[in-house]
Amino acid sequence: MRTIGVLLLPGTRMFDLAVIAEVWAQDRTDSGIGPFTVRLCSQGRVRTAVSPFGDVAATHGLAGLDGCDLVLAPGRDDPLASVPPAAVAALRRAHRAGTTVAALCSGAFTLAAAGLLDGRPATTHWRDFDALTRVAPRADLQRDVLYADDGDVLTSAGVVGGLDLCLHLVRRDHGADVAATLARRLVMPPAREGGQRQYVDSPLPPAAAAQPGMASTMDWALARLGADIGVEDLVGHARMSARTFHREFAAATGVTPGRWLRVQRVRYAQRLLETTELPVERVAQRSGLGTAANLRRRMRAEVGVAPDSYRRTFRS
Repeated sequence: MRTIGVLLLPGTRMFDLAVIAEVWAQDRTDSGIGPFTVRLCSQGRVRTAVSPFGDVAATHGLAGLDGCDLVLAPGRDDPLASVPPAAVAALRRAHRAGTTVAALCSGAFTLAAAGLLDGRPATTHWRDFDALTRVAPRADLQRDVLYADDGDVLTSAGVVGGLDLCLHLVRRDHGADVAATLARRLVMPPAREGGQRQYVDSPLPPAAAAQPGMASTMDWALARLGADIGVEDLVGHARMSARTFHREFAAATGVTPGRWLRVQRVRYAQRLLETTELPVERVAQRSGLGTAANLRRRMRAEVGVAPDSYRRTFRS
């Protein structure tokens, strides 16, 4: 069991709390996920104003952050609002004790107030980025990433970037299979790498669900990534003209069919590297990337590291 502490401050955003609840507070033990304990922590265990739907009652005072395995700082409507000294002290105390601390969206400003971003890579919603550069001048701010992972301190862009970060944390701490199972329950891709730009759409966005034919073709392709299939095969399965298919696919996913297929193959290769002892050559074949050289080229382009290095990092 892992204990998750959530710092509640006035103006906390409901969306960020909902993301945290979906990832860690739902009972998904029937799928091999969890169980987790979530503590909602605020000063004095009072009701905290949450935007836009009212109040949320804390379950713990700020001392509830002590002893957690992970502490999360959700974003606030006014990221520049002051952070109470007691909350700053609680964050610093948790971090000094070895707890991983992560911020969703404008929650990065909360971590900045505690001095936890100094000298670290960090990000936030693009709209608030310039303000964060003023608040955290000693941070290594990264404008276009979905999230920044510095080991024990993590930050994310908004809005869905917070969900990407939460899934990344699950994947990092509990393995690819648990994260993939949770992603399926959430009907979203199992992983978008933090280095993706904030404006890049998800490979499998909700829009695809509104187009049964397109979703069916995606599912068909995902079940055959190791086979010699290409964009023309997707067009044939969808029973559309090539022009119509390309247009509708781009509208549903935000990327071209070829780009989507390459990304899915790299993602599958990542899972194989993480969960099997298959040699790199076999991983390349199983994922449909053909040769070890092609797998290395694609992984460097998409992930930034070679397969062997990726496997060593995950296994360590």
